[in-house]
Amino acid sequence: MDLAWIESEGGPVILVEESLRRLWGGYTNSDYDNACEVDGYTGPVPFGEPSAPSLAFAINDIPAPTTYMEEFRALVQWIAAPSDDRLVEVVRGGIDFVKEWEDGPVVQVNGRLALFDAALPGTQAAADELLLVDVEPAVYRLRTADIESDTGTCARVHRFDRLIE
Repeated sequence: MDLAWIESEGGPVILVEESLRRLWGGYTNSDYDNACEVDGYTGPVPFGEPSAPSLAFAINDIPAPTTYMEEFRALVQWIAAPSDDRLVEVVRGGIDFVKEWEDGPVVQVNGRLALFDAALPGTQAAADELLLVDVEPAVYRLRTADIESDTGTCARVHRFDRLIE
């Protein structure tokens, strides 16, 4: 499986609607600092015009290579694995057996999402520093769990669970 992975320089990655990416200021204003202050695995970060703020979502806790697995509607962070093939294998084999998901924020998805290093201004994220994510427009809860194998492979999965059908 050929997945695209993005990485941060050590802080969180940010998930914003692609149409609003140009408004994300990253290190040039307080957006990056606000993303770094998110407690927990994921959390909302207001940004943009103060009179009409938009919401981004920080994928926090650990800086790790991150991809999107459409088949599970999930962002996957590479914690430990000998290869991306092995990591994907462990996620595929374990995601249906997760006993406890940690509830994160409610996310209104209106269109394509962009995932990139929160330190970058949205206008400066180059093609190889940006992951475009297509999630069907709806309301979701981001839920997080770690999936591990007995051979030391571990992934942190942030799944979009649809709330309103």
